[in-house]
Amino acid sequence: MYKTLIFIILISFSLVLGEDYYKLLGLERTADQREIRKAFKKLAVTQHPDKNTDDPQAHDKFVKLTSAYEVLKDPDLRKKYDLYGEEGLDGSNKRNQYHSWTYYQNNFGIYDDDPQIVTLNSNDYFENVFESEKMWLINFYSPMCSHCHHLAPVWRKVAKELEGVIRVGAVNCEDDWHICSQIGIQSYPTLMHYPKNSKHGVRYSGEKTHEAILQFVLERLDAKIDKINKKVWNHLLKGVQSTEKPTLVFICGSNRYCFTSDERLKVAEIFDKMININIFTCDKKCDDKISEDAGVVYFPPGNENAWKSISLEDASDVDELVKKILEQLPEPQDISDSDFEKIKKGLESREEDGWLICFYVGHATELDVQLKKLPSMVRDMNLGKINCGRYAKLCSNLNVNRYPAWGVLKPGGAFELSHGKNTINDIARFAKNSIKATNVWALSADKILSILQRKNGNEAWFVDWYAPWCPPCIQFLPEVRKASLEFDSVSVHFGTVDCTVHSNICRQYNIRSYPTAMLINGTNTYQFTVQKTASNIVQFINEAMHPSVIQITGKTFNQRLVKKKTKLLWVVDYFAPWCGPCQQLAPEWTAVAKALRPLTFVKIANVDCEAESALCRSQGIQSYPTIRLYPSGSEGLSTVALYNGQRDFFSMLLWITGFFPVKVKDLSSSSFQNEVVKGKEAWLVDFYAPWCGHCQKLEPHYNIAAQLLEGKIRLGRLNCEIYRQQCQQVGVRAYPTLMVYGAKSSRKNSIEGYRIDGEKAEEIQRNVLKILNIKNNANHDEL
Repeated sequence: MYKTLIFIILISFSLVLGEDYYKLLGLERTADQREIRKAFKKLAVTQHPDKNTDDPQAHDKFVKLTSAYEVLKDPDLRKKYDLYGEEGLDGSNKRNQYHSWTYYQNNFGIYDDDPQIVTLNSNDYFENVFESEKMWLINFYSPMCSHCHHLAPVWRKVAKELEGVIRVGAVNCEDDWHICSQIGIQSYPTLMHYPKNSKHGVRYSGEKTHEAILQFVLERLDAKIDKINKKVWNHLLKGVQSTEKPTLVFICGSNRYCFTSDERLKVAEIFDKMININIFTCDKKCDDKISEDAGVVYFPPGNENAWKSISLEDASDVDELVKKILEQLPEPQDISDSDFEKIKKGLESREEDGWLICFYVGHATELDVQLKKLPSMVRDMNLGKINCGRYAKLCSNLNVNRYPAWGVLKPGGAFELSHGKNTINDIARFAKNSIKATNVWALSADKILSILQRKNGNEAWFVDWYAPWCPPCIQFLPEVRKASLEFDSVSVHFGTVDCTVHSNICRQYNIRSYPTAMLINGTNTYQFTVQKTASNIVQFINEAMHPSVIQITGKTFNQRLVKKKTKLLWVVDYFAPWCGPCQQLAPEWTAVAKALRPLTFVKIANVDCEAESALCRSQGIQSYPTIRLYPSGSEGLSTVALYNGQRDFFSMLLWITGFFPVKVKDLSSSSFQNEVVKGKEAWLVDFYAPWCGHCQKLEPHYNIAAQLLEGKIRLGRLNCEIYRQQCQQVGVRAYPTLMVYGAKSSRKNSIEGYRIDGEKAEEIQRNVLKILNIKNNANHDEL
């Protein structure tokens, strides 16, 4: 009682002082989503205003707690808070509403305390579940749903009974509604079954009882149990049938207990591909060495000179049998410093499988059991352990500074340490993702300096600077691995720098926040400032190495813009690298440049006003970003248009296309009839409605298509909101609809046209030219 009172006083004191969110919730900065929910729930049931009616400040204190929770549970808000504190949240953490005390007591984080149930969220759902080597059964629930609470004890019982057989998960659709929406969850609870190696889940439609769910799973297990005859049995006893894998035999007979068929299936699934599982029927005495009570016999791998069968008759249930089998499995290989160098040298030739290695000090019995379980979760990898008390220099060189630690030595020679949890699921997930990312290297101090000092010639490196205690950093590392799979190591290497290990280098090169990422390509360095996802990394690297946006410097400004020719249209973004809105604009600006790339007369550029401060001052740039357009038809800087609209791709692209020389004609009912239907020229007509979102998105691409098709066909648009009768007459039922009129093969003076598809300018151009039978000889300026 006394400790609880002190705790409440400390929390109240923290709230008054505005102490940081982690301390408010009693968390380490490395806390994961489950730990955050558990910590908040513990506080919610004691600090809730319903339980503190005599405290006039209870509401304000609890609002502060809920605000802290709302920020830390959201990956994006948490990252902003970690980097900039409350000032960096821009008011996005304001929260004045909260649930009742009963909700936090009974409904909050239903499965957070269940070790057999994997709580999945947006960061790891697809990574864990898709193409898994184990079957998944997942419960999508809402804590507000009474049926979900009725199912909870059943779900816990299923998870406990099937531990190791399949993987049982849960998704809280109130916290991770976007996953539930993406998968199409419309009611709670919904159970989804994912078979092994599958990306497609199947909705479970049976009864939600323990027996029905268990039977559903057992019917879908595909573990192999071979029946053997007397001859094979005798060969096993003599060691003639020895294999690289151990063999487990269930001996069934009138006086023997060999477990039920379902229990045997569970054991076979747990040790799938690790142990050969057989069944042998023996009514009489099977052998002098095998007792008449033995129902399970284990044969280790070996040869005829060192062969020994082990009876496991003392195991009374599946859990006990699994434990006894694990005790018999061979221990993971101990690796010395010389062994490690030999393994690494062999991996550099990519001729061997990679290694998952456990680094430990002291006695490793518990780790051995954990390592023995890993082969059922991690395929095609060797497993070993290194005693860092004995080989301290090797562990120090590998930056191992905590125990136990897990690392992967990859084909090609790269090495990477895990910074996640030491649960078997987290270790397995890290190992599978890391072994595939052979092009991701944990960089040594010498290698970091050689990259930064450009000692590697023209090598390109994407470098991620991180700290293991920083949650956004740990979330970003898997994204870096995913992105690395899209590039050959000849073109781009990927490196990670642990700034807790290489703190001097990080300080020397002004790395102030984590994660910081950059592409170092020859003498150029490009800062990665957009949302830290794998797809954005891929786009960023491709754009940096093959830019769509022209970078203008003080040396090139005169030639490019001051002497601009009348036929060219330039659009320039004047920016500063430290400017937040500029960073947000960057990917949108790149998308605009890519969309306009087919037009040789349009040039999309930018000027770094920090590097080119004199140039920006001479042009009167006073705020960032500033977007200026120098239109075609004018020379040099004589004419300029300023952009003041929204800085998104569509808005900017539509604005720019409004300055194009070839215009799309707005048609009326009469002009459509006289010029299009009865005219002698070929026409492409966009039938649209002003309220149609797809029509609006098509408009700038249609304007670009008009430039690409100049001289081959005329382009027009007809507003079907105004000219409904005309649109109905030509058979337009949906918007936008694109129709070609006046093609050589069409009937003259006919209102019938050729419908074409296309959402992008080049696609529209290609489809029109097919109908017109004109070869596209357009030359593209690849800048």
